[in-house]
Amino acid sequence: MIYLRHTPLSNILSHAHGCLTINDRERVGHYRHGILSRFCQINHLPMPIYDKNDYGKPFAKNIPILSFNQSHCASDYVLIYSLDVKNIGVDIENTNRQVKFHNLAKRYFHNDEYKIWQNDYYDECLWFKLWTIKEAVLKASGIGIRLPLNEIRAVFIDGDTGYVYHKDIGKFYFKNIMINACMTTVAYPFEYGDVQIKL
Repeated sequence: MIYLRHTPLSNILSHAHGCLTINDRERVGHYRHGILSRFCQINHLPMPIYDKNDYGKPFAKNIPILSFNQSHCASDYVLIYSLDVKNIGVDIENTNRQVKFHNLAKRYFHNDEYKIWQNDYYDECLWFKLWTIKEAVLKASGIGIRLPLNEIRAVFIDGDTGYVYHKDIGKFYFKNIMINACMTTVAYPFEYGDVQIKL
């Protein structure tokens, strides 16, 4: 099971905007720590102590079974965490955000993804699904945005789930979840199958 905690960014910060200051990052870190500490306490685990891998992805160095990842956009924050599933990733985007859809799609979408988007009459919701899939999968892989985004190709099983395969990172399952006006995508290694996501 993967747990998902979503909150408006204004509940954490005194203001909400796209770029977080150092103080903002500390507040987000305290918020994350509070959620993860309570979760660990309930599961009879120690308080997490954090470190980062070589690519900057944070992890709990004293609790190998705990996986987590976070994301924020200008308006909202999301945290996912699990004791069962390793290498999880999440991305969130506010679908009201002004985006140069065509320019970014031509540059960053895989050719097959661009055709799917064209065939769906350039649906903006689908655009946000494809965009967040790329970010969530790369975060789950642990390497962050270090592969060309147009090499990442989402294959939909249904409207909100599917998988991505890339020779350098392997195969990842994804689930798109619309929360308020935000598209959120959770990604994890395909080997885990259909994992329940608890909101």
